[in-house]
Amino acid sequence: MVENVKQTMGVANAALLAALSQAFTYPATSIEETTRGLASLDTNELGGFADLVEDALAKSRGFESLTAAQLAYTRLFIGSMRMEAPPYASYYLEKEHTLFGRAAVEVEAIYRQFGIELDSKEIAPPDHLRFLLAFLSILAKRHEDTGEGAFAEAYADFCEDYLFTWIDDCKKLVDRNAEEPYYPALIALIVAVLKNETGTTGAPTGD
Repeated sequence: MVENVKQTMGVANAALLAALSQAFTYPATSIEETTRGLASLDTNELGGFADLVEDALAKSRGFESLTAAQLAYTRLFIGSMRMEAPPYASYYLEKEHTLFGRAAVEVEAIYRQFGIELDSKEIAPPDHLRFLLAFLSILAKRHEDTGEGAFAEAYADFCEDYLFTWIDDCKKLVDRNAEEPYYPALIALIVAVLKNETGTTGAPTGD
């Protein structure tokens, strides 16, 4: 079953993955800044996801203010008392719902194997969804640039080990707890891209 997933999922477009990582950051200055990468994607980079991207962008413009966007992100993904939809692999992969658990240690080691170090100013654990997406974008770009199958295999393995087992559960929590439509639209887009679920023949494969 795992091998079938690897053979059919493909490698998503690197620019699209990078834009999703940016969109999933805390909107410190404006929601327009975090969605800037999504808004600037061209037709080839959008592939079969153009409608989902446009839906997410349209809903991002529904926040009444920057404060409203920040509160929405904080309540879902940071929390004051608790996070409504933790965006960390460790939370779902550890029985105790541990943050900065084994998955965080493992993915940081994998980043280093590929010559990638997180900025020392980053305070979020390395298994935060935005870091996982950023790493996949790097693998996808290396695959696009070189055509080497090893990068596609690493991409598939990473998705299988650190994303596919929990991303749907995270999406359910976002859908259940979000009070604004943007983040449900964004997580739906992320899941569709990761699983290559476009419903069209124009899906980006990176092959």
